[in-house]
Amino acid sequence: MSLYPIKVLHLIPTLSSGGAERQLVNLVVNTSKEKVNHVICVINDADFFAPSVHKAGYKIIELNISAKHPFLQAARKFREVIKEEKPDIIHSWLYDANISARLANLLNKQIPIVTSLQSSDYSPEARRAGNWNPHKVRVLRMIDKFTAILTKPYFVPCSQSVKNSYQSYYGFDEDKTYVIYNAIDQKLLMASEDDLEQLRFELALPADAFVYFNVGRLDKPKNHKKLIDAFQMVAHEISNTYLIIAGAGNLENELKKQVKDLQISDKILLLGRRNDIGALLEIADVFVFPSLLEGLPVALVEAMFKSLPCIASKIEVFEEVIDDGETGLLIDPTSANELKNAMIKLYKDKNLRKTLGKNAFEQVQIKFNTSTTSKQWEDFYQKVKSESNRF
Repeated sequence: MSLYPIKVLHLIPTLSSGGAERQLVNLVVNTSKEKVNHVICVINDADFFAPSVHKAGYKIIELNISAKHPFLQAARKFREVIKEEKPDIIHSWLYDANISARLANLLNKQIPIVTSLQSSDYSPEARRAGNWNPHKVRVLRMIDKFTAILTKPYFVPCSQSVKNSYQSYYGFDEDKTYVIYNAIDQKLLMASEDDLEQLRFELALPADAFVYFNVGRLDKPKNHKKLIDAFQMVAHEISNTYLIIAGAGNLENELKKQVKDLQISDKILLLGRRNDIGALLEIADVFVFPSLLEGLPVALVEAMFKSLPCIASKIEVFEEVIDDGETGLLIDPTSANELKNAMIKLYKDKNLRKTLGKNAFEQVQIKFNTSTTSKQWEDFYQKVKSESNRF
């Protein structure tokens, strides 16, 4: 064990409200300062989560680069940060940061690199869900693979599903790959009675409102269109149901038009980006998450920490999180009818909602708590540093 904390220099495109950004902040806030000293470098700018990082007492460095895929520019600037900070480990998050960090570190191979993997980027399912150009995906994969061959990073997939996908469609050294689940800091989900009262006043929902809730980026893989189609059928059968969707993204205007065309604007609230997810989860009755593609569903785990009964897609990664019929309900995300039936089933069965919520909370407490994963990260960083010292 080192006498001094291991210095980890992180590189990430932004500190916006996304899942990878949230995981980085959870890691920084919850690991021991006696064991790990974090410095966060941001390619673009540090917004949204910056106050949480500063409050924890850690430094943020902004490169202020806004270009798309700014590999060379970011690498040049990040190389200077490496020289200044002299980290023991470099840890990159998301594609642009992964490539930039490896290019910056080509001449400093004695500093080990860790790459976090947050989704199954190269799988056929990912291409279909994101409607990505296959040629572009192949080129990005070639760049990713080539820079990894040059720098030999450690890989940390956020789930077994992501690891399996990368092993199939990318390939990496098993001896340098360690699964550490994305986790939740329950303190960030706390909501006071004043918070709840203010939220109820803002939303102006009827006293008998039954609320389905979803949170996530408004993009194709999150499957919001299918959710809205399913809810339209639910609302037609049950008059006191409402759907709240929190999140921002490129489908926002399209989803608003869908809601308007279905003539259910009074039943669906598109709230945009929010920083009160804990309060929104507390006023919800059921969490609905029919995503087509995930690395590890942080939003779903947050709902389970709030003891909410959850409906999610029957896909590999969700089967790592939910035992169908025991800790939630899994449905075919391509079927609006199947989703509608699950939503109505939970509306009608209060005992089932209570049982699923209770079981869900007990399961995530064990598997996805930051107190568990922060220790795993501390041990992993120590292992990486010890192995690098041997060479």
